[in-house]
Amino acid sequence: MLQKIKGFAFLVSGLVLGIIGAVVSITAIVLSAVGMGKVHSARKKRS
Repeated sequence: MLQKIKGFAFLVSGLVLGIIGAVVSITAIVLSAVGMGKVHSARKKRS
């Protein structure tokens, strides 16, 4: 019984950490795209 609880805890913690990692990476990609868009529009206005 104790072995099953330990395995389940590792499964749940791995799943939670995976979801958090995915959300952070998606957020980083979105913010990078927004920043690149702002740089592009600023360069167009300056020219």
